[in-house]
Amino acid sequence: MARSGSALQESSWLRAPVTDAGSLASMHGWLPVALDGRTVSWRHLPGRCTEPFFGDTLRAQPREERKVCHTPYERLTDTGETLAPRLFIFHSSRCGSTLLAQMLAALPQCVVHSEPPVLDDFFSHHGEQPPAQAAPLLRALTGALGQRRGPLDTHHIVKLDCWHIRHLPLLRAAFPDTPFWFLYREPAAILASHRRQRGPQMVPGLVLPPAVGAGVEAWDLEGYCAAVLRHIFSEALAHAGQLRLLDYRQLPGVMWEELLAELGLAPDPQQLAALQARAGFHAKAGGRVFSGDPQPQQAAAPHLPQLLAALAPLYEALEARRLG
Repeated sequence: MARSGSALQESSWLRAPVTDAGSLASMHGWLPVALDGRTVSWRHLPGRCTEPFFGDTLRAQPREERKVCHTPYERLTDTGETLAPRLFIFHSSRCGSTLLAQMLAALPQCVVHSEPPVLDDFFSHHGEQPPAQAAPLLRALTGALGQRRGPLDTHHIVKLDCWHIRHLPLLRAAFPDTPFWFLYREPAAILASHRRQRGPQMVPGLVLPPAVGAGVEAWDLEGYCAAVLRHIFSEALAHAGQLRLLDYRQLPGVMWEELLAELGLAPDPQQLAALQARAGFHAKAGGRVFSGDPQPQQAAAPHLPQLLAALAPLYEALEARRLG
């Protein structure tokens, strides 16, 4: 699978003075940010990941504070006390999942990692291995991310990349009792968002295997986006019995009306107010009040109605499962 965009980002994240891992008594305070078939690369991040995406936290760290090191896989378990994952968030992209994660990150009890790139590396290198072989490494990697930093930390929450839905069976094998949520939205809104600014998964050859876009002409980006969305929705339907289905239209109220209790979270009034306040701001630009989706800047493809008609039964089936 091609991952050129992710690899380019990772190389920039690792441009920092290298610490000899042999001089470290433990890896506490270091988070894994990349891996290959044998080696884990770490960044020293003593604080929380509070930005909308894990990569944003890496970019926001002052350059003079950046340190990296490289270790064998075995040191993934050398991080001290860790939190088992309390929740994995799957999603269809452009559906409010970042806002969902940011609301939870507003609570001091929650250690939230939004689309950590090291998990994408893991699935790229180990995602096709038998679960019995890959699951222990996945547990170790997730544990290294979920280091307990303070006495209030109780919940480790991971938001996955949207294309990781195809690895749900491996995640379930590794974490048989962890809740899985899947957040989605009506296809027209998702495609319109990617028309404004395409995510890497919506560019042929960057993220997903060629089979996902089989039969789509190379020039047809709208058709490829629809094919990716069909793949994600189909995977979610195939595993719907293991997913807590959530529609974008339920946000943000479903968080404090249902989801906090499901996670065993009981924030005090001040904490709840902070969570609700975060819901009023743009998910990916927390300082900007959210005022709805912007108007499309690019005309839709002529065959968009046909693409949406093909996606409609999948969305309707998810809604039927959610409401049934």
